[in-house]
Amino acid sequence: MTQTKKKKRKMQAEKIATGFIILVIVFAVFALLFTIKSIFFPTEAGQEASDTHESRLSLTSFDKELAREMMDKNGDGKCDYCGMDVDICIESGQMQCDMDPKSTIGILESEHIHADWKIYINNRPSDFSGMDHMTRMRGNISVSSFIHVDSDAPAPEKTGDVIHMHATGVPLWIFFDSIGMELPEGMKMYVNGKEMPDFRNYVFNDGDKILITDGNGNLEEQLNSITDYAGSH
Repeated sequence: MTQTKKKKRKMQAEKIATGFIILVIVFAVFALLFTIKSIFFPTEAGQEASDTHESRLSLTSFDKELAREMMDKNGDGKCDYCGMDVDICIESGQMQCDMDPKSTIGILESEHIHADWKIYINNRPSDFSGMDHMTRMRGNISVSSFIHVDSDAPAPEKTGDVIHMHATGVPLWIFFDSIGMELPEGMKMYVNGKEMPDFRNYVFNDGDKILITDGNGNLEEQLNSITDYAGSH
């Protein structure tokens, strides 16, 4: 092989090697820029995921106290069923021990459903202004993350038109107890127009229309006053 051919082959090899090195450098620069962008300028999807994570519900003081009453009846600090530290069960979102086959209330955020409802006493609808979850949480006032009403929905929806349930199997009495609402004796409940017994232990279904009334006033008018906003949540 002549010196000229050897020189040409050497130059070609050097060009290939140089080109490969340049490609590696370009790739590394793009990877670095992408990493910097991901860290300092998160995408909308990433931000939404972060916001969702930050907005996850946690047990309130009311929830934790009620959970201890349900899971630690002897007050020894241990879950009566599984024997674990009851605070560990609570931190995992449990109101009742999920290992207990008799448990009926699921872990917080095991479900998120809604129902439209009205409560009438002396023919006047109950006003839930200031009773919403966030207002009471910010004010360190008793409220439950498992079942509550919210505010700031677009008008004409008002606070309390819709009740939210954030776990499976949550009875209405937890909502009433969480805000200290005592209803008179003899209240009746109608669900989707049908009278139902024992409103305090009722676990509503998604999209239910619930009326709780003391019987004063026109029943048909009260039933017709129930809104239809649950489907938009």
